[in-house]
Amino acid sequence: MPLLVALDRAIQSRLPARALFRLGWSFGFVFFLIGTHWIALLSDVAITVPWLKYPAWAAAAAYLALFPGLATLLTGVLCRRARVPLALGFPVVFLAVEALRASGELGFPWFQPGYTQQGYLPLVQLASLGSVTLVTLWVLILNALLWRAWATRRAIFAVAALALLAAPWAWGSAVLARAPRRAGPEVALIQGNVAGEIKWSGKHQGQILGTFLRLSGEAAHHRPRPAIAIWPETATGSYLAKQLDQRLQVASFAARESLPVFAGYADYSFDSTGHPLYRNAAGLFQPDGRLDGPYAKRHLVPFGERMPFESLFPALGTIELGQAEWTPGREVRLFPSAAGAFTCLICFEAIFPDLAREDVRRGARWLVNVTNDEWFGNGAALQQHAAMAVFRAVENHVSLARCANTGLTLATDGWGRELGRLPVFREGVLVTALPPPGPPTPFTAAGDWPATLALIGAAALALRALTAREPRG
Repeated sequence: MPLLVALDRAIQSRLPARALFRLGWSFGFVFFLIGTHWIALLSDVAITVPWLKYPAWAAAAAYLALFPGLATLLTGVLCRRARVPLALGFPVVFLAVEALRASGELGFPWFQPGYTQQGYLPLVQLASLGSVTLVTLWVLILNALLWRAWATRRAIFAVAALALLAAPWAWGSAVLARAPRRAGPEVALIQGNVAGEIKWSGKHQGQILGTFLRLSGEAAHHRPRPAIAIWPETATGSYLAKQLDQRLQVASFAARESLPVFAGYADYSFDSTGHPLYRNAAGLFQPDGRLDGPYAKRHLVPFGERMPFESLFPALGTIELGQAEWTPGREVRLFPSAAGAFTCLICFEAIFPDLAREDVRRGARWLVNVTNDEWFGNGAALQQHAAMAVFRAVENHVSLARCANTGLTLATDGWGRELGRLPVFREGVLVTALPPPGPPTPFTAAGDWPATLALIGAAALALRALTAREPRG
């Protein structure tokens, strides 16, 4: 709302385009500098050149601020030239720009306004209709109405804001009241709580594997018995599927306990020229000795796991900023289980709605999210990352099992209702029953239609602005 107040004054004062952009960029830089403060707090183990995290923090905030700068620039220019009320133009343009921020190799939908409602489950149900984008649109329209109510002192805007708040809440509450609470097969989430300096030292692989096998053994003797044990991203810090001694230990455990083990691990293969291709992967160790997979992470963290646009400009790969240089995966991988077929989202992938939607459309009955958030420490990013993953469950009405090395490890049903969680930065085993999926959602069927409509709306505003005469006075 403060941004709307400032933008309205800028439009009324007929400030030039650069001033409109500067307004949004300044707002965005402060917002993202505060929001991404955890970049400066990343563990030194996470970065090959530790001091780079400080300029990276400022650079990330400066880059992300370009989007609110673009939003205020376009809103100001289009509303002024097209003679459209700011309260109407702002939500449309801002949502369209948010869609751009989430797309491409630099896509980063973290901090999308809709995620601010993650603690209010009735409102989160809107995501089943149109993803977190619809929740964001609701937040934008609500703020526009509140701004108009404050600016004009007219009761009609306050009443409209109250109705906009009450209607989704009542609808979402009714959805939750009707949503069944059916029990399904048990799954075990294994939180090893392995410190980064130990995990990546290369000297403690046997100890780390022993920790996960011990905790999985505890899970195997739980009653009711779990149908699968899930380990986090790069669980042991080793090439688990390639190191024969470790692979044999996991296979032996799975056979002895009749318990499949789904684990995240680093993997590699070779191309036709003999060049190694490294992947952030996950696979399913079956009791009969088979290894299903691997699934390779499709959307890599820019600058952390791969230089962006390296596929277009291979020379970028020669720049050394300490990135992992993984090769992205290209396909969805369905894994069998007693709870039904599931797919995996590795770490950062859980913040992209389209990936989870594609998985469900390909046949996933529930989602696994494996991650290693130890880099963040016990701070805001840990909570934010987990909260965004829960939206993927609600968007598609499928259960989510999220297994993290140090936390947050949790499970939810297809309406975002939490089934259990473990304390962070402690060893633990979470065994919980995963309910079957709910009815198909409009989002699963139609995709991110609010973003599409916003882009069309912004284009229509631009066309109207191009064909309208500049207002006088």
